[in-house]
Amino acid sequence: MGNLGFFSNAFFGFILVYLTLFYIKRQFGSYKYLLVNFQVLGFVFASFEFLFHTFLHTYNASLTYFSLSRPLGLSNYAMEWMMGIYTGLYSATICQLAIQFMYRYWAIFDTPKLRYFYGFYYFIWVGYYTFFGVLWAFAVGHFFAMDDFGRKYLGDEILLRYERNITDIPVLGLIAYEGDNIRWRNVYGLSLMTLISTVQYSIIIICGHQMYIGMKTKLAVLSAQHRRLHRQFFRALVIQISAPTIILFCPVFFMIYAPFADFEMSFPSCIIQSGFTVYPALDSVIMMSCVSEYGRAFKKLVHNTKEKYAVRANKEESKETVKNTTSTKNLTTKL
Repeated sequence: MGNLGFFSNAFFGFILVYLTLFYIKRQFGSYKYLLVNFQVLGFVFASFEFLFHTFLHTYNASLTYFSLSRPLGLSNYAMEWMMGIYTGLYSATICQLAIQFMYRYWAIFDTPKLRYFYGFYYFIWVGYYTFFGVLWAFAVGHFFAMDDFGRKYLGDEILLRYERNITDIPVLGLIAYEGDNIRWRNVYGLSLMTLISTVQYSIIIICGHQMYIGMKTKLAVLSAQHRRLHRQFFRALVIQISAPTIILFCPVFFMIYAPFADFEMSFPSCIIQSGFTVYPALDSVIMMSCVSEYGRAFKKLVHNTKEKYAVRANKEESKETVKNTTSTKNLTTKL
């Protein structure tokens, strides 16, 4: 599934970025840089999965996060931090969606604030999603680091299900209890992740709700073209956050809180995880489907491509005709 995510992101993400940068010149403003950043980050996210092939496994009061590969000859310790960075990229994508909602909200209700998306101000937002991404990566890499109890608790399960010794693979784990006591170290990491997600979703919900209730009045003063574009962007943003929330994010948060229920269960959670890497490609499709500018830009791209090939074919045909004519003349002269 990591391969599918990588190649689908490379294909659809490239199309979206190419159309955004070279075919859509008007109306998008600095928003196009947010779109490009999101796709680039999504591609990096999918690339990590393609390289490291991580797995999630739920077992009783635990959620285990590990890899059976070791690219570039990295040590277990280095791999565990790379796995943490991978989850940080997941956090950064949520942050970028929140930033997009803020941009669309200000574009309708407080346009002077859009200056914060131009020039050096733009690095505020780069710093924003980088900060929360690093914080999430730290939470996973530090608070979910495996200790002796964790290795003992999960060792037999990993050996049984994956035929690997837990000491030989990079592994992180959320284990809710140690005996009758809560493992507060894991709770701290989980709380930090929950706080980051809550902040981003609060921004998304507040901006989305305000746009929903106030958009009709505000858009009435805009031109028909701008009204249509704002509605399309809003529709795209709603789908962009609704689809992964229902399909991916809610199941994931259920999965990371399930260990505290201490159910007797054992199953690989990779089906849910595999959707992560496919989502950025899905996001590209959502954006290109909802915003009509992309449809026109894509048709223009196809038309231009056909014209180029037609011109090239005509040139080749002309050269061949000239060559044949010259050969015929030479043959006639000899005769």
